[in-house]
Amino acid sequence: MNNFFDFVLSEKFITTFVVILVAIIIVSIINGAKDKIEVSNSSSIKTKKRNTIVTLIANILTYLVLLIALVIILSKWGINVSAIVTSLGVVGVIGGLALQDALKDIIAGCNIILDDYFVVGDLVTFNDFTGIVTEFGLKRTKIQAFDGTELTVANREITQIKNLSSEDTTWYLDLPVAYEVTEKKLIPVIDTVLKRIKETGLTTKEPTYEGVNNFNESDVDYLITAKCKSKDRYVLRRKILGIVKEEFDKNNIKIPYQQVEIHNGK
Repeated sequence: MNNFFDFVLSEKFITTFVVILVAIIIVSIINGAKDKIEVSNSSSIKTKKRNTIVTLIANILTYLVLLIALVIILSKWGINVSAIVTSLGVVGVIGGLALQDALKDIIAGCNIILDDYFVVGDLVTFNDFTGIVTEFGLKRTKIQAFDGTELTVANREITQIKNLSSEDTTWYLDLPVAYEVTEKKLIPVIDTVLKRIKETGLTTKEPTYEGVNNFNESDVDYLITAKCKSKDRYVLRRKILGIVKEEFDKNNIKIPYQQVEIHNGK
């Protein structure tokens, strides 16, 4: 028991405890400052870029604090950090290669910010994966698709990426209508649909009716267009389809669908 108390009250243990405690406090202060500086009630490009830079700086400072704390603790316990690094040999070479990749990630992250590739909150497409950038860190970027799937990418791998938030999306939607319905009867209903689409507040331009787009086997396609921010494109599409179904049902306008007739052989 005396040995235990001697160990707990030793200079090494107390120093280690204090260093860890101070590191935790500093990291908490860094995260608290990050949360205060970040702006969450704005979606402007300038604000999102600022938040991304703040997050990156906070991550760098956190890593530095933890590294300094580790060096102090090892030194206090009589471990020569420089000697360890010198004597690593082959392991040091491997570690150097690993650090080289980490350095590439950090440099790539800085380039992403400086060249305005994207910021947190942007809708992007990386290879064939489309989603919202949810996290941008020192080494990696996280992208979340609309179905909840999350993709984690090392920053050094992001050499080409398409930022969809910087451009609007135009929906071209065909409304299938039975041949029995005349355009004269349909146009007032479409006008109501367009008015309701505009009232959603998701469009960036007046939605329009373009006319007859195609003759199919059992229906006629009438084309409408609606323009919106890329981040709202799927929400707007669902809204439009719901509005169309509701207005068509209200005005007894049939949307043709395939029907299967089954004979029992008698």
